[in-house]
Amino acid sequence: MRVLLVDDHAIFRQGLRALLETKDSNVEVIGEAEDGLEALALTAKKAPDLVVMDIYMPKLSGLQATKQIRERFPKTKIIILSSYADKVYVKEALKFGALGFVIKDAVFEELKVALNAVKNNKIYLSPGLLEPIVTHYMESPPVSKALKAYNNLTIREREIFKLFSHNCSRKKIAQSLQISPKTVDTHRFNIMQKLNINSETEIIEFAKILKQENS
Repeated sequence: MRVLLVDDHAIFRQGLRALLETKDSNVEVIGEAEDGLEALALTAKKAPDLVVMDIYMPKLSGLQATKQIRERFPKTKIIILSSYADKVYVKEALKFGALGFVIKDAVFEELKVALNAVKNNKIYLSPGLLEPIVTHYMESPPVSKALKAYNNLTIREREIFKLFSHNCSRKKIAQSLQISPKTVDTHRFNIMQKLNINSETEIIEFAKILKQENS
């Protein structure tokens, strides 16, 4: 397995490399990056099988780097290795496409388990993360059909949806987002398909439903 290490502390990266590249290991560390931007560049250049990524780094955070890597290089898998165990970070990491989240103070054996799990397209979370996530899931209200559909929109589609819901014209949206009116039309078509609606008027009504559910 060809692995890229991403952390802004060189000593930590060196220690992690030494732990991963043992004689009986099938891991080859093909590069190291100290921030999210460098991680993107090295992923494009070296096409690693897996990236082990910290969260807090200069220039571009690990979460944003994860999102961009997964969008641009979907075959590259990602494990977040961080000292931040808040469920918000875990949720965002999984949302952006990470398959694993391991706490930095975990024993090395746990990271090896995570690597094997992710290699086989399985999700791995440190045991200490599971209880608050399960509790949060059990206490959360059921997600409505409308919200499920809305969550399938891309970030750009949500921006355009919001502008349409405020009765902005096609031309005004294009100017506001610095895109062409034709691009707005394409996004509008995709939005309507995903939300199963047929007009801009229905976009406004759909927005009202979402607002009521979140109030």
